[in-house]
Amino acid sequence: MSRIKAASLHLAITVIALGAVFAVVRTFWYPHPLLTADGGWQAFALLAGASLVLGPLLTLVVFRSGKKNLRMDLALVAFAQIVAFGFCTHLLYVRRIQMVVYSQGAFHALDQAHIALIGPKGRALLRRLPDRPAYVYVQLPHSKKAMLGVEIRTLQGEPPIFLRGWRYRPYTASERKKMLTQGYPLVAIARKNPIAARLLARFRADHPRQTKSVFVPLRGTYSSVMLAFNPRDGRLAGMLPFNPGIGGPHS
Repeated sequence: MSRIKAASLHLAITVIALGAVFAVVRTFWYPHPLLTADGGWQAFALLAGASLVLGPLLTLVVFRSGKKNLRMDLALVAFAQIVAFGFCTHLLYVRRIQMVVYSQGAFHALDQAHIALIGPKGRALLRRLPDRPAYVYVQLPHSKKAMLGVEIRTLQGEPPIFLRGWRYRPYTASERKKMLTQGYPLVAIARKNPIAARLLARFRADHPRQTKSVFVPLRGTYSSVMLAFNPRDGRLAGMLPFNPGIGGPHS
């Protein structure tokens, strides 16, 4: 077998393995649009880069037909690739989004590190909800005085409101309707912000039927995006890689 053929075979096996992992990541661990908002792409890029460098590229370097100890060299290459592949896949699994919290006009993606902060009541609700990621909302006081107390306690050191698990409730159809009434005025911002205007024009060109979409921020660990919802049924219609609350675009 030639060096090019050996490296090509190794590349084909690596691509198949990466495709299988991506299918799991995209379908179960970071369903759309969480892959974009919460750093899943970066972790998968690390997995792909490490697998390709420690796999096919090293095979191309070390392979020479008839070389002494060739099997040992290839075994070491395979071992290094498997270790890197397993570590990066584990990183993707650990960082997967387990809960999406709707609070005060925005969605928040929570991974395992965040789940440790939501308290026993929040984790108990997460265990009861069957879907992953689980969708919940934060139940806030109705009176302005009680709400002021909630905000004051935040300033006094309590966790951010979206991490207060004792206020979590399952995200229902009624909450979806409420979310649609709290959409972001992106059209008004587009009049003043050329970046937002360009992205909004592109979205409208790609989604000509979604002329009255409701935009709501999704805030992840590494970036934030604007989700576009159909105002009639609250279904996700698309996404803009922009969040005015953060201050700029995320590409």
